[in-house]
Amino acid sequence: MRSRWIAAAVVISCTAAGGWLLSLRTTKVVNWFVMTDELFYVRLAVSIAQTRSPLPRIHGEIVENVNQLYPLLLAPLFGNADVPSSLAAVHRLNAFLFVSAAVPVYLLARRAEAGRIVSGAVAAAAVAAPWAVLASFVLTESVAYPAFCWAALALVVATAERSARYDALAFVAIAIAVLARVQFVVLIVIFCVAVVVDAVVRSEGARGRARAAAAARQLVRRRVLLGAYALIAAGAGTVAVAAGYSRLLGTYAVTVETLRVDLALATLWAEHVALLSLGLGVLPFLVGASWLLDRVASRDPAQRALALVGGSVVLALSLQVASFDQRFGAGLVKDRYLFYAVPIVLVAAGAATVAGNRLRWWSVLPPAAICALGLLSHDFPTYEKLNADSVLAMLNTELLRHVGSVEWARLFAAGAVFVAAAAIVEVTVFAGPRPVALAGVVLAVVFLPAQLVYAFHRLHAVPGTNGLPIDLDQGAVFGWVDRLVGRDGRVTFTAYPYGSDYWAAVAYWWDVEFWNESATARIVPGQGLPDPEPWLAEFDPKTGAVRRWRETRYFLSHENDVRFRLAGDYVAFDRNAYLIDTERPWRAAWATEAVHGDGWTYPHVPARIAVFPMPRQGTPLVRFATIRIASPDDRDAQPVTLETNLERWSGAIAPAGNVDRLLRVCVPPDGPGYIVVRTPNVTDINRDPTKAPLTGERDRPVGMQIRSMTVADEREVTDSCKEN
Repeated sequence: MRSRWIAAAVVISCTAAGGWLLSLRTTKVVNWFVMTDELFYVRLAVSIAQTRSPLPRIHGEIVENVNQLYPLLLAPLFGNADVPSSLAAVHRLNAFLFVSAAVPVYLLARRAEAGRIVSGAVAAAAVAAPWAVLASFVLTESVAYPAFCWAALALVVATAERSARYDALAFVAIAIAVLARVQFVVLIVIFCVAVVVDAVVRSEGARGRARAAAAARQLVRRRVLLGAYALIAAGAGTVAVAAGYSRLLGTYAVTVETLRVDLALATLWAEHVALLSLGLGVLPFLVGASWLLDRVASRDPAQRALALVGGSVVLALSLQVASFDQRFGAGLVKDRYLFYAVPIVLVAAGAATVAGNRLRWWSVLPPAAICALGLLSHDFPTYEKLNADSVLAMLNTELLRHVGSVEWARLFAAGAVFVAAAAIVEVTVFAGPRPVALAGVVLAVVFLPAQLVYAFHRLHAVPGTNGLPIDLDQGAVFGWVDRLVGRDGRVTFTAYPYGSDYWAAVAYWWDVEFWNESATARIVPGQGLPDPEPWLAEFDPKTGAVRRWRETRYFLSHENDVRFRLAGDYVAFDRNAYLIDTERPWRAAWATEAVHGDGWTYPHVPARIAVFPMPRQGTPLVRFATIRIASPDDRDAQPVTLETNLERWSGAIAPAGNVDRLLRVCVPPDGPGYIVVRTPNVTDINRDPTKAPLTGERDRPVGMQIRSMTVADEREVTDSCKEN
């Protein structure tokens, strides 16, 4: 008993030390890298911190998200309107969560009768794998990995022990794993398969129907198991009938709704298995996979349970992820969703090191054949920066640099599988599996951490997704809204993703929302409406009163967003955006008509800017508006005319230039005053990226662009608004 307590203390201490070491690297990442995934979980955590409700909300609305365990764990780290410090705490917590998977992996290896040293080595390799780099991001992997490992341990124990207590613990573990990542709903199927096959194997003394009846009697006695599956079936059926599979599986519903078993899926499945083996160094994978295959019908309940659960995990996860990547991932191998099978394979390899264990040589042939075929069809894509979805792809650049081409890379990798399989067969036949299994464990202990070091190197070597170094803190730049409104401030914004660089504009609003807890509400003007300028439907045409938006005190609007501007006091102008302390109830100070969402006017159609009257305005008022008009033509000057009910200006804009004009417009008390923009010439420009794919074609006819528009607070009383 004392030795067990000492062993437990050593394991926990080593795990804590490993978490601290990993946190030294993860906390060096001070910027976002994976969008919009990281933004999604940050907003969920902020919502929980602000509302004290565990329900998943984004912008105040309930969203369909089952992966709510991670935001729940992160919520205590948010709520102080200091996202940079919260992000550092998240990355530190991620490291400890990820490394905590070493505990269930160690216990699983010990249950497989691997020695303490081998079990410790397997556990260390499982958490020092290259996918640990994902702990540097706000992604569910950090909590999903240990949750999955604990669930795998629970399933193995429940399959072997066949008791109500362990069955109940298994379903609790599955539930936690699914809350960590909905992908793990597949564990429900895996547990069912393992339990049924185990019951059949246990009934080996009978034949035919008698064996089936004996297995059925064993299952019937497991009332907790049957009751849980009955409840799961009833609940899943109800939700599926009422709302479809998407409510159950989220984005993973595509693996069920559009599953088509064909040669393409089989090939992609083989590629997934092969890339996983390559990431492990081939030998550890082949040893572990062959052990799992060999022990499926073992007479030892513990070994059989590990083989049944582990083999089902490798098969089901690889098939699930292959189907998902085929439908949703452009047919690329995304090992980010598959690496959960790594600890199972490593534990199996560790089990093969046990003295006296025999391994039939032929059991290595099926996994070796699958890996070889998968590698011979793989394209070995390369990426400039670390690909969070395909971490192992970082090896492809070096591989192709040394072998010269994709064809040679395929032959080299397949040859490595052949050599490893031949070594396993030869050593197993003449000396037993232990030497080659020990070699596999040693290789994993060396190769996996080496890849992790390289993964962190690649992460910091190239600027991130937003074009900035991942170790360059942007919170001080983009967190200005939180600094102004404080922890209790609430800001609504409407993204304006237009400009010369569309994706830079998109990233701008990602930064606004990511770095500011106060940015709690986002509106999409006219969402779902077919009108050419759908934002107009949001306002009363005479007063500009807002009809349906939920109000906050503050509103953030980009200076180039000329669709509308809410009335209020300008608090600050930073990062090309206005922070407005709004009038309540909300109303538009002005809104545009007959323009595209990005400010370009329609050809041969005068654009109008409606300047709305102020609340309780009793007399006509002269308002002062500054408007900037830009020309799309880079060769010739373009004519433009600006008119109000008080003045008219005509002129020409230089090629690719712009002009600023201060205009007076009279606003009556019972309706808006208008500024009219007339642009007789037509120029073709790039497509609207929000309505058509960006192809580089200049096939959108426009007049001019209203680049910016402001209405001053100054006003003059007048007797009437006389038209020119």
